Amino acid sequence: MTGFLASIKNMEEARKITSSNIDIVDLKNINDGALGFVGVEVVNKVKRILPNFNLSVTMGNDENPNNPINIENLKKLIDKGIKFVKIGFFNKKFINQHKLLLNSINFKSTLPICVIFADKTFDLKIIQKLIDIGYEGIMIDTCNKNNKSTTEILEENQIKSFIKIVKDNKKLCGLSGSLKIKDIDYLKYLNPHFLGFRGQLCDKASERIELNIDLLNKVSKEIKSIINT
Repeated sequence: MTGFLASIKNMEEARKITSSNIDIVDLKNINDGALGFVGVEVVNKVKRILPNFNLSVTMGNDENPNNPINIENLKKLIDKGIKFVKIGFFNKKFINQHKLLLNSINFKSTLPICVIFADKTFDLKIIQKLIDIGYEGIMIDTCNKNNKSTTEILEENQIKSFIKIVKDNKKLCGLSGSLKIKDIDYLKYLNPHFLGFRGQLCDKASERIELNIDLLNKVSKEIKSIINT
């Protein structure tokens, strides 16, 4: 069954969702590019508000994630038992730096998830390489949040092939990137492990600023509903 990943930005939004049906709560600085990092302090506070939720944290927008600041932040989150850390694959030429990063850190129970971008770095030929260097999951997102969605950029056969490669390797696969409610039934049929949303959870989807709990619960209900065959 496909799960629901909802991106939130701070403690206030965390308090709004305490009773919502969400499989993964994703912490993201929405004012800082595709994968803005909210900071360790915010993560710690949200973890106290949502102790029973699986938390995911986006780790920033560095093309080269193998840098001292990112390594320090990752180790702090791992020590706190954060379930998922999402590391962006912004530039194919840095794949060896991703490998060095993954090999240098003991992730313990935390799962490193690689985020590739439908409008920037998506390439079916590189998915297996990302898994082979140590990623425990791959997620498709979009880098430009004011442009097309993943479903508008990628063809169905590309998405299907992506899901098959990742699942064949027994890793997690996720789809996000300006997805709409109307995309849910179609994407559930393709059966990824989870679907990720932010803009569609907000009053103004294009601005992605204010989380609307009614919209979030609507998306959750749609994802959790049984597909009619």
